[in-house]
Amino acid sequence: MKYMMIGRSGCGKTTLCQVLDQQQLAYKKTQAVELIGDAIDTPGEYLERRSLYSALMVTAADADLVLILQDATDEECRFAPAMGSMFQKPLLGVITKTDLAAPEQLEKARTVLELAGASPIFCISNYTKQGIPELKTYLLNGSKMD
Repeated sequence: MKYMMIGRSGCGKTTLCQVLDQQQLAYKKTQAVELIGDAIDTPGEYLERRSLYSALMVTAADADLVLILQDATDEECRFAPAMGSMFQKPLLGVITKTDLAAPEQLEKARTVLELAGASPIFCISNYTKQGIPELKTYLLNGSKMD
């Protein structure tokens, strides 16, 4: 199953792609759409600049599933309510950096992702690996779980 990752710069998209593909973690700034294993990694600027939303929609055509990532420690959010409807694909939510967040930050991130239309929502830490096995299982068997 191919899945596309969308989120702000620094939210953990590339790191999650590396973790899911069992690669060694190496930070790098994503400058263009990249394929990492089964993941389509998109630059954060595609979400941060509305003029680039069309690039997200075109890229989503190659994906079976769209993952939207919200850094739990980030006070800003770029996901509009019902944003998932622009993709015509199942929308999964991922709250990242949960190891660094307070409970109220986690709840705010969950609300943001729910309003965007994401379901289910996974809470993960790329560093402690919390939530990664559950997310991996869903990505491998998601269509069978629905």
